[in-house]
Amino acid sequence: RLLFDAGAARDGALAGLASAVSGLMSEGTRQRGAQAVAEGFEQLGADFRADSFRDMALLELRVLSDPAQRDPALALFAEVAAEPLFADEAWGRLQESMRMSQRQVQQSPAGRAGQLFYQRLYARHPYATPPRGVPESVGAITPADLKAFHARYYVARNAVLVLVGDIDRASAEQVAARISRSLPGGEAAPALPPAPPLKRALRVHDEFPSQQVHVVLGDVGVSRSDPDYFPLLVGNELLGGSGFGTLLTRELRERRGLTYSVTSRFIPMRVAGPFQISFSTRHDQAEDALRLTRKLLARFVAEGAPAQDVQAAIDSLVQAFPRSVANNEQVANFLGMIGFYGLPDDFIGQYIARLRAVTPAQVRAAFRRHVQPDRLLVVTVGRLEPPPHPPKTPHRGPPPPPGGAR
Repeated sequence: RLLFDAGAARDGALAGLASAVSGLMSEGTRQRGAQAVAEGFEQLGADFRADSFRDMALLELRVLSDPAQRDPALALFAEVAAEPLFADEAWGRLQESMRMSQRQVQQSPAGRAGQLFYQRLYARHPYATPPRGVPESVGAITPADLKAFHARYYVARNAVLVLVGDIDRASAEQVAARISRSLPGGEAAPALPPAPPLKRALRVHDEFPSQQVHVVLGDVGVSRSDPDYFPLLVGNELLGGSGFGTLLTRELRERRGLTYSVTSRFIPMRVAGPFQISFSTRHDQAEDALRLTRKLLARFVAEGAPAQDVQAAIDSLVQAFPRSVANNEQVANFLGMIGFYGLPDDFIGQYIARLRAVTPAQVRAAFRRHVQPDRLLVVTVGRLEPPPHPPKTPHRGPPPPPGGAR
């Protein structure tokens, strides 16, 4: 897995540029066309994937560890990483696909709410950029823009390489050196600016003809390297993280029937990613559900959670952790995160110990530092007022008897 600091935060004025570059990485190189690239990987039993997010872009190769398959697959992988073609015809097809994806986002209350949440929360910060772009920006991207972005960010000094599988260290170092040599040296991407939290509460509504109102509320949270990561992880497991035993699910769904599903999460990134709570509800219940959510969050931040609940959350996370590193792809996810975000080398080995070290006081203190219930951004998408009833059909029968029907 090859990670580059080349996500949507590097798009600049051309939202969708990072996504466009990653989407074209398998569409041919300077030496062979898209069909030849696909057939080359297929003949070797290899799978290739490219993707991009707000922080990063990734190229992933899965292949047997036998050098007879591994070495030629790695050579093709290095060629794809270093020499993408960015042909006009392929870009035209991807442009239409991206426009279709954007239309789908705009037709979904949850999609609209998520995009609006990032845009209003981060304002002029690079994290406000929609990763898949907007129609105007995608239409303005040219093949020259694609090539310039690739030349700037898909370089050795801006990359992290992860190898997982049946390969010894000496062979792994040879692979790393080969891939590094195939890429231009370049320079690491500059540091992103800090993402400041909101200074005051903000309410944004997008009127949309949907059956339910989708609600997202939150604020700027923490970076991936924040020392409060584990206390916040444990606390969020209690607040709205997973399962039916969370505070928000018990109160909003089980006791009051205000929503089918409600979740809370921190999304740590290179700089502070968001904290958010999201749910959907009937339009006539939206304000009640929002009011209750605010109340529950404020109480959780102020009071924390009982020691036995904190211990139960820790036990649940400890039991779940082995399943998150059960195969090579999952291990690669963790190792990529460690390398990209500069986390300690022993992050996986010490993960359970760091969870078990969390105390109720740390959970409460961490939430107090990072969540301010009185200055949240609230985004709602849908109808906040009930739709108008159709006019009643005039009565055509005989008049009712005096005093009304019996």
